[in-house]
Amino acid sequence: MTTTYTKALVAHVLRRTTFGPLPGQVNTWAAKGVAATISHVLAAPALPVTDWATMAAVDDGSDLPVRWWLKRMANPAAGLHEKMTFFWHGHLTTGHDKVYRWKCEIPQHVLIRRYALGNVRTLVQKLTVDPAMLLYLDGSWSVADTPNENYARELMELFCLGRGTAASPNYHQADVEAGAKALAGYGVDWDTGIATFYPDNALPLDQTVRFLGHDVRTAAQAVDAVLGHKAAAPWIAGRMWRYFVGTEPSSAKRAALAKLLIANKWVVKPVVTAILHDPLFLTSRMNRPRQPIEWVTAAMAALGLTDAAHPDLRMETLWTLGQLPFYPPNVAGWSWGLRWLGPGVTLAKAAFEVEAPALTSVANAADPVAAALARCSLFEVSATTRAAMKKVMTSPALAGSANKGRRAQVLLALAVGSPEFALA
Repeated sequence: MTTTYTKALVAHVLRRTTFGPLPGQVNTWAAKGVAATISHVLAAPALPVTDWATMAAVDDGSDLPVRWWLKRMANPAAGLHEKMTFFWHGHLTTGHDKVYRWKCEIPQHVLIRRYALGNVRTLVQKLTVDPAMLLYLDGSWSVADTPNENYARELMELFCLGRGTAASPNYHQADVEAGAKALAGYGVDWDTGIATFYPDNALPLDQTVRFLGHDVRTAAQAVDAVLGHKAAAPWIAGRMWRYFVGTEPSSAKRAALAKLLIANKWVVKPVVTAILHDPLFLTSRMNRPRQPIEWVTAAMAALGLTDAAHPDLRMETLWTLGQLPFYPPNVAGWSWGLRWLGPGVTLAKAAFEVEAPALTSVANAADPVAAALARCSLFEVSATTRAAMKKVMTSPALAGSANKGRRAQVLLALAVGSPEFALA
């Protein structure tokens, strides 16, 4: 018989590596074991992308691409690849509010999907001259004589290196200026969304700049210099560790993961595999807030709320909570940490929870409290949460068989609104 502890571990694996768990998934995989669950997650194929051209062709004021991606996240087959696609979307960031060209952003999105578990060096090289990135960080029509410095700075500060320390910074302003010169020369046609290299706007063939200790002239050479920096692999590997484990890695762990990333020629899947097999991954349960996209996707499934019945609920709730795909708040992506447990977020969630329909699987269960918790994939709950739910079963206002549907609604709302459901 599968133990509650095994179910708790499986639920944790699925919370961190998918946008679930969705109802029933924990029981399915708990019967096979935690190790089998992790192996399945790592081996699961990416969702096919066959309709991206349709999304790229929609009007720039349309929200169809956002709904398209949210629907994919809610797909029961969406797994680690989808989660890593969202990771890179928040790490190598662009936003529709500035780019405002789906014809640029959707091809970029497909590019990120292609390399979500693949070669991050290739991904960064391609994104550096990608039309959406050129527009977002002002690289389009940057000229070497008076270059825009935005992308050069963020490539180092946010994407690949981090700032370092005051005593030992990873880069200096001179590197920002030199990098901007090497990155210049590209321009995006606003009508076609196509990026073109214009040699007259770039550094001359006989000229180089000193960038992070290297003589470089081209964008490709600049990216190679950044990824050749001693801080690059630790920074990128450390961000992946934090994404899955919920804490910053120790210095030793960061160094080991960086070594693994370099040994695998910048392919990230071996690093993710090592993280998921690390003992700290399974013991670091419920140690960070669920981000809104994680919470809403799991909550709608647990409450039985469908897009067909509530076509705008998913998008409107995420907009209110502050995390809508393609709309990061800034180039740093979405913030990490306790802001997702703030009072405003809690109130928005409460408004969402009252939409719960009466589910017969909970209403007719021998133990409705246990059924509601299981549907929400909660197998480690506090005595306080359990006691609050048990009070529903003894409430005079909800007594009798005629009220069992209403009791089920309240129980599910309490489970989804619990502190435990708010955590990943």
